[in-house]
Amino acid sequence: MTTTAMASAQSRWLPYYLALVVTTSLTVGVSSWFLLPRPSFGPLVLLCIMGLVSYQIREPELGLRISFSFLSIILVASAAIVGMFGAWLVGALSMLVDREQPRRSVTMFNAAMCSLLGASSALTYALLGGVEGDAMVGMGPVRLASDVGWPLLAADIAACLVNAALLSGVISLDKRVPFWVQMRQVLTGSGVAYVGYGVIGLLFVILWFPAGLGAFSALLVLAPLLAARWAFIQFGEELRSHERTVDTLVTALGTKEPAAVGRSRRAAALAEWVAEGLGLPPGQIGTVRYAATLHEIGHLGVATRLLRRAPSSLSPAERRVIDGHSVVGARMIEGIDFLEDARSGIRHQHERFDGSGRPDGRAGQDIPIAARIVAVTSAIDEVVHASDAGAGAGAGVTVADVARALSADPGRFDPDVVAAAIAALDRHGLPTSAPAEAAT
Repeated sequence: MTTTAMASAQSRWLPYYLALVVTTSLTVGVSSWFLLPRPSFGPLVLLCIMGLVSYQIREPELGLRISFSFLSIILVASAAIVGMFGAWLVGALSMLVDREQPRRSVTMFNAAMCSLLGASSALTYALLGGVEGDAMVGMGPVRLASDVGWPLLAADIAACLVNAALLSGVISLDKRVPFWVQMRQVLTGSGVAYVGYGVIGLLFVILWFPAGLGAFSALLVLAPLLAARWAFIQFGEELRSHERTVDTLVTALGTKEPAAVGRSRRAAALAEWVAEGLGLPPGQIGTVRYAATLHEIGHLGVATRLLRRAPSSLSPAERRVIDGHSVVGARMIEGIDFLEDARSGIRHQHERFDGSGRPDGRAGQDIPIAARIVAVTSAIDEVVHASDAGAGAGAGVTVADVARALSADPGRFDPDVVAAAIAALDRHGLPTSAPAEAAT
Protein backbone atom coordinates (compact mmCIF):
# COMPACT_ATOMS: atom_id res chain seq x y z
CA MET A 1 0.00 0.00 0.00
CA THR A 2 1.39 3.45 -0.88
CA THR A 3 1.90 6.16 1.75
CA THR A 4 -1.02 8.19 0.38
CA ALA A 5 -3.36 5.21 0.36
CA MET A 6 -2.27 4.27 3.88
CA ALA A 7 -2.91 7.83 5.12
CA SER A 8 -6.37 7.79 3.55
CA ALA A 9 -7.21 4.44 5.10
CA GLN A 10 -6.16 5.64 8.52
CA SER A 11 -7.94 8.99 8.38
CA ARG A 12 -11.26 7.28 7.50
CA TRP A 13 -11.32 5.84 11.01
CA LEU A 14 -11.12 9.25 12.70
CA PRO A 15 -14.88 10.09 12.60
CA TYR A 16 -15.69 6.67 14.06
CA TYR A 17 -13.18 7.23 16.85
CA LEU A 18 -14.65 10.64 17.66
CA ALA A 19 -18.17 9.17 17.66
CA LEU A 20 -17.06 6.35 19.96
CA VAL A 21 -15.54 8.75 22.50
CA VAL A 22 -18.63 10.99 22.49
CA THR A 23 -21.01 8.03 22.76
CA THR A 24 -19.00 6.53 25.62
CA SER A 25 -19.07 9.84 27.46
CA LEU A 26 -22.85 10.21 27.09
CA THR A 27 -23.37 6.62 28.25
CA VAL A 28 -21.24 7.22 31.35
CA GLY A 29 -23.04 10.47 32.14
CA VAL A 30 -26.56 9.07 31.79
CA SER A 31 -25.70 5.89 33.71
CA SER A 32 -24.11 7.78 36.61
CA TRP A 33 -27.12 10.12 36.81
CA PHE A 34 -29.60 7.26 37.18
CA LEU A 35 -27.50 4.71 39.09
CA LEU A 36 -25.46 6.78 41.54
CA PRO A 37 -26.31 9.31 44.29
CA ARG A 38 -26.91 12.86 43.02
CA PRO A 39 -24.33 15.50 43.99
CA SER A 40 -25.12 18.53 46.16
CA PHE A 41 -26.35 21.37 44.00
CA GLY A 42 -24.27 24.21 45.48
CA PRO A 43 -20.80 22.61 45.22
CA LEU A 44 -21.67 21.27 41.75
CA VAL A 45 -22.56 24.74 40.45
CA LEU A 46 -19.40 26.25 41.95
CA LEU A 47 -17.14 23.58 40.44
CA CYS A 48 -18.82 23.93 37.04
CA ILE A 49 -18.21 27.68 37.12
CA MET A 50 -14.58 27.10 38.14
CA GLY A 51 -14.17 24.64 35.29
CA LEU A 52 -15.61 27.06 32.75
CA VAL A 53 -13.42 29.90 33.98
CA SER A 54 -10.27 27.79 34.10
CA TYR A 55 -10.70 26.68 30.49
CA GLN A 56 -11.58 30.14 29.17
CA ILE A 57 -8.51 31.78 30.74
CA ARG A 58 -6.11 29.03 29.73
CA GLU A 59 -2.88 29.95 27.98
CA PRO A 60 -2.54 27.21 25.34
CA GLU A 61 0.10 28.56 22.97
CA LEU A 62 3.30 28.81 24.96
CA GLY A 63 5.43 27.00 22.39
CA LEU A 64 7.41 23.75 22.69
CA ARG A 65 4.06 21.94 23.21
CA ILE A 66 3.64 23.51 26.64
CA SER A 67 0.24 24.66 27.82
CA PHE A 68 -1.24 25.84 31.10
CA SER A 69 -4.71 25.15 32.44
CA PHE A 70 -5.86 24.22 35.93
CA LEU A 71 -8.99 22.40 34.77
CA SER A 72 -7.32 19.09 35.67
CA ILE A 73 -7.05 20.21 39.31
CA ILE A 74 -10.77 20.96 39.43
CA LEU A 75 -11.65 17.61 37.83
CA VAL A 76 -9.57 15.66 40.36
CA ALA A 77 -11.05 17.59 43.28
CA SER A 78 -14.56 17.06 41.86
CA ALA A 79 -14.10 13.30 42.19
CA ALA A 80 -14.10 13.66 46.00
CA ILE A 81 -16.45 16.63 46.29
CA VAL A 82 -19.36 15.84 43.94
CA GLY A 83 -18.81 12.23 42.89
CA MET A 84 -18.87 10.58 39.48
CA PHE A 85 -21.78 12.36 37.83
CA GLY A 86 -20.62 15.71 39.19
CA ALA A 87 -17.05 15.21 37.94
CA TRP A 88 -18.43 14.08 34.56
CA LEU A 89 -20.64 17.19 34.29
CA VAL A 90 -17.84 19.58 35.33
CA GLY A 91 -15.60 18.15 32.58
CA ALA A 92 -18.33 18.23 29.92
CA LEU A 93 -19.53 21.78 30.58
CA SER A 94 -16.02 23.21 30.89
CA MET A 95 -15.25 22.39 27.26
CA LEU A 96 -18.62 22.97 25.61
CA VAL A 97 -18.26 26.77 25.71
CA ASP A 98 -15.32 27.40 23.38
CA ARG A 99 -15.87 30.38 21.09
CA GLU A 100 -12.33 30.13 19.68
CA GLN A 101 -12.91 26.67 18.21
CA PRO A 102 -14.82 26.88 14.88
CA ARG A 103 -15.15 23.11 14.43
CA ARG A 104 -18.02 21.69 16.45
CA SER A 105 -16.62 18.16 16.18
CA VAL A 106 -13.45 19.26 17.99
CA THR A 107 -15.49 20.93 20.74
CA MET A 108 -17.62 17.80 21.19
CA PHE A 109 -14.53 15.58 21.39
CA ASN A 110 -12.86 17.89 23.93
CA ALA A 111 -16.02 17.95 26.06
CA ALA A 112 -16.35 14.16 25.88
CA MET A 113 -12.69 13.65 26.70
CA CYS A 114 -12.76 15.96 29.74
CA SER A 115 -15.98 14.43 31.01
CA LEU A 116 -14.36 11.00 30.81
CA LEU A 117 -11.32 12.34 32.68
CA GLY A 118 -13.60 13.50 35.48
CA ALA A 119 -15.57 10.24 35.48
CA SER A 120 -12.45 8.06 35.46
CA SER A 121 -11.03 10.04 38.39
CA ALA A 122 -14.23 9.62 40.38
CA LEU A 123 -14.53 5.91 39.51
CA THR A 124 -10.93 5.23 40.58
CA TYR A 125 -11.45 7.22 43.76
CA ALA A 126 -14.60 5.25 44.63
CA LEU A 127 -13.09 1.84 43.80
CA LEU A 128 -10.17 2.54 46.14
CA GLY A 129 -12.51 3.37 48.99
CA GLY A 130 -12.24 7.14 48.80
CA VAL A 131 -14.56 9.00 51.16
CA GLU A 132 -16.82 11.56 49.51
CA GLY A 133 -18.17 14.91 50.71
CA ASP A 134 -19.19 15.60 54.29
CA ALA A 135 -18.01 12.16 55.45
CA MET A 136 -14.48 13.64 55.53
CA VAL A 137 -15.35 16.08 58.29
CA GLY A 138 -13.55 15.25 61.56
CA MET A 139 -11.10 12.77 59.99
CA GLY A 140 -7.69 12.40 61.64
CA PRO A 141 -4.43 12.65 59.66
CA VAL A 142 -3.96 8.88 59.31
CA ARG A 143 -7.45 8.19 58.02
CA LEU A 144 -7.33 11.30 55.86
CA ALA A 145 -4.21 9.94 54.16
CA SER A 146 -5.61 6.43 53.66
CA ASP A 147 -9.23 7.28 52.77
CA VAL A 148 -8.73 10.53 50.85
CA GLY A 149 -5.08 11.19 49.99
CA TRP A 150 -4.06 7.88 48.44
CA PRO A 151 -7.32 7.31 46.49
CA LEU A 152 -7.31 10.88 45.16
CA LEU A 153 -3.69 10.70 43.95
CA ALA A 154 -4.48 7.37 42.29
CA ALA A 155 -7.51 9.02 40.67
CA ASP A 156 -5.18 11.71 39.36
CA ILE A 157 -2.91 9.07 37.79
CA ALA A 158 -5.94 7.39 36.20
CA ALA A 159 -7.00 10.71 34.68
CA CYS A 160 -3.46 11.22 33.35
CA LEU A 161 -3.51 7.83 31.62
CA VAL A 162 -7.01 8.32 30.19
CA ASN A 163 -6.02 11.77 28.92
CA ALA A 164 -2.88 10.37 27.26
CA ALA A 165 -4.77 7.45 25.69
CA LEU A 166 -7.64 9.54 24.27
CA LEU A 167 -5.33 12.26 22.94
CA SER A 168 -2.91 9.73 21.46
CA GLY A 169 -5.78 7.98 19.72
CA VAL A 170 -7.07 11.07 17.96
CA ILE A 171 -3.56 12.34 17.07
CA SER A 172 -2.53 8.91 15.83
CA LEU A 173 -5.50 8.76 13.45
CA ASP A 174 -5.35 12.42 12.40
CA LYS A 175 -1.58 12.89 12.02
CA ARG A 176 -0.52 9.27 11.42
CA VAL A 177 1.80 9.28 14.43
CA PRO A 178 2.16 5.78 15.97
CA PHE A 179 -0.10 5.46 19.01
CA TRP A 180 2.59 4.33 21.46
CA VAL A 181 5.03 7.00 20.29
CA GLN A 182 2.39 9.67 20.85
CA MET A 183 1.37 8.10 24.18
CA ARG A 184 4.96 8.24 25.40
CA GLN A 185 5.29 11.82 24.27
CA VAL A 186 2.09 12.95 26.03
CA LEU A 187 3.07 11.19 29.25
CA THR A 188 6.57 12.67 29.09
CA GLY A 189 5.19 16.15 28.55
CA SER A 190 2.31 16.11 31.03
CA GLY A 191 2.99 13.29 33.49
CA VAL A 192 4.97 15.40 35.95
CA ALA A 193 2.41 18.20 35.73
CA TYR A 194 -0.35 15.75 36.64
CA VAL A 195 1.46 14.90 39.88
CA GLY A 196 1.28 18.57 40.78
CA TYR A 197 -2.40 18.69 39.78
CA GLY A 198 -3.14 15.81 42.13
CA VAL A 199 -1.37 17.42 45.09
CA ILE A 200 -3.19 20.74 44.58
CA GLY A 201 -6.50 18.91 44.08
CA LEU A 202 -5.94 17.09 47.37
CA LEU A 203 -5.21 20.40 49.11
CA PHE A 204 -8.45 21.80 47.66
CA VAL A 205 -10.46 18.87 49.07
CA ILE A 206 -8.79 19.08 52.49
CA LEU A 207 -9.51 22.80 52.75
CA TRP A 208 -13.13 22.26 51.71
CA PHE A 209 -14.13 19.47 54.12
CA PRO A 210 -11.65 18.53 56.89
CA ALA A 211 -10.55 22.16 57.34
CA GLY A 212 -14.19 23.27 57.17
CA LEU A 213 -13.65 26.21 54.78
CA GLY A 214 -16.26 25.03 52.28
CA ALA A 215 -16.61 27.11 49.12
CA PHE A 216 -14.11 29.67 50.45
CA SER A 217 -11.38 27.10 49.77
CA ALA A 218 -11.90 27.77 46.04
CA LEU A 219 -10.55 31.30 46.51
CA LEU A 220 -7.52 30.05 48.45
CA VAL A 221 -6.70 27.58 45.69
CA LEU A 222 -7.44 29.82 42.71
CA ALA A 223 -5.42 32.84 43.87
CA PRO A 224 -1.97 31.19 43.62
CA LEU A 225 -3.02 29.42 40.40
CA LEU A 226 -3.89 32.75 38.80
CA ALA A 227 -0.47 34.04 39.86
CA ALA A 228 1.10 30.96 38.25
CA ARG A 229 -0.91 31.63 35.10
CA TRP A 230 0.51 35.15 34.92
CA ALA A 231 4.04 33.70 35.18
CA PHE A 232 3.25 31.23 32.39
CA ILE A 233 2.01 34.05 30.17
CA GLN A 234 5.33 35.84 30.65
CA PHE A 235 7.11 32.60 29.80
CA GLY A 236 4.96 32.29 26.68
CA GLU A 237 5.92 35.79 25.58
CA GLU A 238 9.57 34.85 26.01
CA LEU A 239 9.12 31.75 23.83
CA ARG A 240 7.36 33.78 21.15
CA SER A 241 10.26 36.23 21.27
CA HIS A 242 12.59 33.28 20.65
CA GLU A 243 10.58 32.29 17.58
CA ARG A 244 10.77 35.84 16.23
CA THR A 245 14.56 35.83 16.71
CA VAL A 246 14.90 32.57 14.77
CA ASP A 247 12.63 33.89 12.00
CA THR A 248 14.80 37.00 11.74
CA LEU A 249 17.94 34.89 11.34
CA VAL A 250 16.29 32.77 8.64
CA THR A 251 15.11 35.91 6.84
CA ALA A 252 18.64 37.30 6.92
CA LEU A 253 19.90 34.04 5.40
CA GLY A 254 17.17 34.27 2.75
CA THR A 255 18.36 37.68 1.58
CA LYS A 256 21.66 36.06 0.63
CA GLU A 257 20.43 32.60 -0.42
CA PRO A 258 16.65 32.57 -1.06
CA ALA A 259 16.44 28.79 -1.51
CA ALA A 260 17.85 28.28 2.00
CA VAL A 261 14.58 29.51 3.52
CA GLY A 262 12.68 26.58 2.05
CA ARG A 263 15.40 24.14 3.09
CA SER A 264 15.27 25.49 6.64
CA ARG A 265 11.51 25.08 6.87
CA ARG A 266 11.56 21.57 5.45
CA ALA A 267 14.44 20.56 7.72
CA ALA A 268 12.62 21.90 10.79
CA ALA A 269 9.43 20.00 9.99
CA LEU A 270 11.19 16.72 9.22
CA ALA A 271 13.52 17.01 12.22
CA GLU A 272 10.53 17.54 14.48
CA TRP A 273 8.83 14.41 13.10
CA VAL A 274 12.01 12.40 13.65
CA ALA A 275 12.47 13.72 17.19
CA GLU A 276 8.87 12.79 17.99
CA GLY A 277 9.42 9.32 16.55
CA LEU A 278 12.46 8.88 18.80
CA GLY A 279 10.33 9.81 21.81
CA LEU A 280 12.36 12.88 22.79
CA PRO A 281 10.85 15.16 25.47
CA PRO A 282 9.25 18.47 24.37
CA GLY A 283 12.21 20.65 25.38
CA GLN A 284 14.63 18.52 23.38
CA ILE A 285 12.29 18.50 20.39
CA GLY A 286 12.43 22.31 20.50
CA THR A 287 16.23 22.21 20.52
CA VAL A 288 16.24 19.86 17.51
CA ARG A 289 13.82 22.13 15.65
CA TYR A 290 15.98 25.21 16.28
CA ALA A 291 19.14 23.38 15.15
CA ALA A 292 17.44 22.15 11.97
CA THR A 293 15.97 25.58 11.19
CA LEU A 294 19.38 27.25 11.54
CA HIS A 295 21.58 24.43 10.26
CA GLU A 296 22.70 26.57 7.28
CA ILE A 297 22.98 29.90 9.10
CA GLY A 298 26.77 29.69 8.66
CA HIS A 299 26.23 30.34 4.93
CA LEU A 300 26.02 34.00 5.93
CA GLY A 301 29.79 33.80 6.42
CA VAL A 302 30.44 32.16 3.04
CA ALA A 303 31.00 34.15 -0.14
CA THR A 304 27.84 34.31 -2.27
CA ARG A 305 29.74 33.37 -5.41
CA LEU A 306 30.65 30.01 -3.82
CA LEU A 307 27.10 29.29 -2.72
CA ARG A 308 25.82 29.88 -6.25
CA ARG A 309 28.29 27.51 -7.88
CA ALA A 310 27.52 23.89 -8.61
CA PRO A 311 29.22 21.58 -6.07
CA SER A 312 31.06 19.74 -8.85
CA SER A 313 32.77 22.97 -9.98
CA LEU A 314 34.29 23.81 -6.58
CA SER A 315 37.98 23.33 -5.87
CA PRO A 316 39.01 21.37 -2.75
CA ALA A 317 39.85 24.64 -0.96
CA GLU A 318 36.49 26.17 -1.88
CA ARG A 319 34.73 22.99 -0.78
CA ARG A 320 36.44 23.24 2.61
CA VAL A 321 35.23 26.82 2.99
CA ILE A 322 31.63 25.78 2.41
CA ASP A 323 32.00 22.70 4.59
CA GLY A 324 33.15 24.95 7.42
CA HIS A 325 29.76 26.66 7.57
CA SER A 326 28.70 24.49 10.51
CA VAL A 327 31.48 25.86 12.73
CA VAL A 328 30.85 29.41 11.49
CA GLY A 329 27.12 29.04 12.17
CA ALA A 330 27.71 27.80 15.72
CA ARG A 331 29.93 30.81 16.36
CA MET A 332 27.39 33.21 14.90
CA ILE A 333 24.70 32.29 17.43
CA GLU A 334 27.08 32.12 20.37
CA GLY A 335 25.76 34.26 23.20
CA ILE A 336 22.08 33.72 22.33
CA ASP A 337 21.09 31.87 25.49
CA PHE A 338 18.04 29.98 24.26
CA LEU A 339 20.02 28.64 21.26
CA GLU A 340 22.92 27.38 23.37
CA ASP A 341 21.81 23.74 23.21
CA ALA A 342 21.07 24.03 19.47
CA ARG A 343 24.64 25.27 18.79
CA SER A 344 26.08 21.78 19.22
CA GLY A 345 23.51 20.44 16.76
CA ILE A 346 24.66 22.99 14.19
CA ARG A 347 28.40 22.58 14.85
CA HIS A 348 28.44 18.78 14.70
CA GLN A 349 25.98 18.18 11.83
CA HIS A 350 28.82 16.91 9.59
CA GLU A 351 30.22 14.42 12.09
CA ARG A 352 29.97 10.77 11.04
CA PHE A 353 28.60 8.04 13.26
CA ASP A 354 31.81 6.05 12.70
CA GLY A 355 33.95 8.94 13.97
CA SER A 356 35.56 10.00 10.68
CA GLY A 357 33.61 13.23 10.24
CA ARG A 358 34.30 16.89 11.04
CA PRO A 359 35.00 19.18 12.80
CA ASP A 360 35.93 17.17 15.91
CA GLY A 361 35.78 13.53 14.84
CA ARG A 362 33.07 12.60 17.33
CA ALA A 363 31.50 9.16 17.03
CA GLY A 364 28.30 7.35 18.00
CA GLN A 365 26.40 8.67 21.00
CA ASP A 366 29.08 11.33 21.59
CA ILE A 367 27.53 13.23 18.69
CA PRO A 368 24.66 15.37 20.03
CA ILE A 369 21.26 13.94 19.13
CA ALA A 370 20.28 17.21 17.44
CA ALA A 371 23.33 16.94 15.17
CA ARG A 372 22.56 13.31 14.30
CA ILE A 373 19.00 14.26 13.35
CA VAL A 374 20.06 17.32 11.33
CA ALA A 375 22.60 15.20 9.42
CA VAL A 376 19.87 12.80 8.31
CA THR A 377 17.21 15.40 7.52
CA SER A 378 19.55 17.57 5.45
CA ALA A 379 20.66 14.49 3.49
CA ILE A 380 17.03 13.58 2.84
CA ASP A 381 16.34 17.08 1.54
CA GLU A 382 19.30 16.80 -0.83
CA VAL A 383 17.98 13.52 -2.22
CA VAL A 384 14.39 14.71 -2.62
CA HIS A 385 15.06 18.20 -3.93
CA ALA A 386 18.40 17.72 -5.66
CA SER A 387 19.70 20.93 -4.08
CA ASP A 388 16.72 22.84 -5.50
CA ALA A 389 18.04 22.40 -9.02
CA GLY A 390 15.01 23.01 -11.19
CA ALA A 391 11.26 23.08 -10.75
CA GLY A 392 10.95 19.35 -11.15
CA ALA A 393 13.49 18.52 -8.46
CA GLY A 394 12.52 15.49 -6.45
CA ALA A 395 9.89 14.35 -8.93
CA GLY A 396 9.53 10.58 -8.88
CA VAL A 397 11.60 10.12 -5.71
CA THR A 398 10.11 7.56 -3.33
CA VAL A 399 10.68 6.74 0.32
CA ALA A 400 12.49 3.61 -0.83
CA ASP A 401 14.87 5.79 -2.89
CA VAL A 402 15.58 7.89 0.19
CA ALA A 403 16.21 4.78 2.29
CA ARG A 404 18.68 3.45 -0.29
CA ALA A 405 20.49 6.80 -0.45
CA LEU A 406 20.88 6.95 3.34
CA SER A 407 22.21 3.39 3.51
CA ALA A 408 24.65 3.90 0.60
CA ASP A 409 27.32 5.33 2.91
CA PRO A 410 27.66 2.97 5.91
CA GLY A 411 28.96 4.69 9.02
CA ARG A 412 27.70 8.15 8.14
CA PHE A 413 24.37 8.22 10.01
CA ASP A 414 22.94 6.97 13.28
CA PRO A 415 20.88 3.87 12.31
CA ASP A 416 18.19 4.68 14.90
CA VAL A 417 17.75 8.18 13.49
CA VAL A 418 17.60 6.80 9.94
CA ALA A 419 14.91 4.32 10.97
CA ALA A 420 12.90 7.08 12.67
CA ALA A 421 13.26 9.31 9.60
CA ILE A 422 12.04 6.61 7.20
CA ALA A 423 9.10 5.91 9.51
CA ALA A 424 8.31 9.65 9.57
CA LEU A 425 8.37 9.81 5.77
CA ASP A 426 6.06 6.80 5.59
CA ARG A 427 3.60 8.61 7.87
CA HIS A 428 3.85 12.17 6.57
CA GLY A 429 5.15 11.83 3.02
CA LEU A 430 8.22 13.34 1.42
CA PRO A 431 9.06 16.96 2.29
CA THR A 432 7.90 19.29 -0.47
CA SER A 433 8.89 22.80 -1.44
CA ALA A 434 6.79 25.53 0.11
CA PRO A 435 5.58 28.42 -2.03
CA ALA A 436 7.28 30.93 0.23
CA GLU A 437 10.82 29.74 -0.21
CA ALA A 438 12.12 33.02 -1.49
CA ALA A 439 12.93 35.76 0.96
CA THR A 440 10.40 38.54 1.21
